Amino acid sequence: MSEQAPAMMSDTAKGTAAVEMQMSTSMAPTSPTKPKFDLTLYLVTSSSLLPPNCTLESHIEAAIKGGVTIVQLREKNLDTAPFIALGKRIHSITKKYGVPLLINDRVDVALAIGCEGAHIGWDDMDYNTARNILGPTAIIGLSVSNVTQASLAASTTTDYIGIGPVFPTRTKPDASAPLYPSGVRQILGLISAKRPELPSVAIGSINATNLQAVLYKSRPTEGLPLAGVAVVSAIISSTDPESAASGLLSLYKSPPPWASPPPSQRTVFTHFYLPLILDKVVTIIRTIKEHKPLVHHITNAVVKNFSANVTLAVGGSPIMSDNVEEAADLAGVAPHSACLVNMGTAGPGERRLYALAIRENNKAGKPVVFDPVGVGATGMRKETVRWILDECGYVDVIKGNEGEIRTIAGEGVRMKGVDSDAAGGIEDLIKVAKGVAGRERNVVVTTGATDVLSDGVRTVLVNNGHPFQALVTGMGCALGSVICAALAVNKDDKLMSCLAAILLYNVAAERAVKKDGSRGPGSFSSAFLDELYEIGEICARGEGGWLDGVNMEFI
Repeated sequence: MSEQAPAMMSDTAKGTAAVEMQMSTSMAPTSPTKPKFDLTLYLVTSSSLLPPNCTLESHIEAAIKGGVTIVQLREKNLDTAPFIALGKRIHSITKKYGVPLLINDRVDVALAIGCEGAHIGWDDMDYNTARNILGPTAIIGLSVSNVTQASLAASTTTDYIGIGPVFPTRTKPDASAPLYPSGVRQILGLISAKRPELPSVAIGSINATNLQAVLYKSRPTEGLPLAGVAVVSAIISSTDPESAASGLLSLYKSPPPWASPPPSQRTVFTHFYLPLILDKVVTIIRTIKEHKPLVHHITNAVVKNFSANVTLAVGGSPIMSDNVEEAADLAGVAPHSACLVNMGTAGPGERRLYALAIRENNKAGKPVVFDPVGVGATGMRKETVRWILDECGYVDVIKGNEGEIRTIAGEGVRMKGVDSDAAGGIEDLIKVAKGVAGRERNVVVTTGATDVLSDGVRTVLVNNGHPFQALVTGMGCALGSVICAALAVNKDDKLMSCLAAILLYNVAAERAVKKDGSRGPGSFSSAFLDELYEIGEICARGEGGWLDGVNMEFI
């Protein structure tokens, strides 16, 4: 009996197991699926940045309450055991709010915690190995810092990519060279072509000051924009992480104050619409006279007097201020205003003023016109222009001569002071102007015998003007004053405003030369101011006869 009992028990067990297996099969759940994730506001941790007397756990929970949508635990200096213990505590918090938790680099830690996934770089475990370990339902992201890595990432099944660093960062000492928004845009363009459904998040010193500029300037002409922004110190270093996260999320969801309306709401630039275009030119110039917009000039001493007189002649109100402490007030003091940043006397001391003026006017939704005077003349000027365009915010218009615009485009143009040896054909110049405007998502005004204006989509050539304009000091710089005045009263179509300013300026020059007594540059400059004023008076009466000699070509 005793010998047969185990055999009988074994048969019973087998029968029970068979029944249980059959029941289990009939009631089996569907295969697990990958958790949904939202990259909008991606928090990357760094305990070393926490304010005094704060815990990472409480900070993360507050940030999630403020709007953080996904968390990456990045703790480079923790050993495995304390890393896992911290990860489990953090995961208990993120799970409560339905927010995915990813582990930076350490696939083993992610597996031990049982969190939603991991984020890996190119010096870490390779993607395929990480996927095999974590399984098909884990969220895995890849870092990319150049187009080569982006192309390789697009060939994998990675769930998203992290593009960066956007700006120089202190939170990752071994970080690659900064991409800036233009570099992010280049990678997004490549991803859109190779794997358009792949979402991406930008990382690298992104904060409340630059977040909207990153989103706006990185957006490709075609393809998907960024799916989110990753922040570290902007939240981790804050004493109020909930408010910090809430503020960043609000900025993310709101269009920047300087954003242009969609192309469907802008004037169509074709000869068929020429009468409408000229009517708008008259309206803009008349509106300058009506509103008397404030034009804050940050410009060189040589041209201040002439620029002020030109601004007054067209109906604007000039103020010449190089005082850093006034920048914020001047951006908000008038309902219609704009800021001209002219780099004529660029130096290390002006940097703070340039940055503050651009950022304050961006914040107030006031246009900024940037004149990169002599950018190709010295290495210091080139670096200053790069810094302004990449790190200081958004400039609505870049106005420069051919050599200056070609230098900004990356061409090696030799400049002699503010003049250049650029000698490309008009077709090539059109391509350069469109390229810079498309890259910066703004308007580029290239001055010369033929002025080329472009917003990257629409391009117009203006052949009006007179050679005397090149013989009067400050004539080129003062054009920026008129563009500012036009933008201040018409921000909805910036290219249209620039066209109105150019036509006013160049036709006034042609009319001035025809005046009795205008024999050379000296008498011409006085007559020119008179004609600027007179054309404004004509437009105030709603008349457009002065435009009969306009010579334009739409591209």
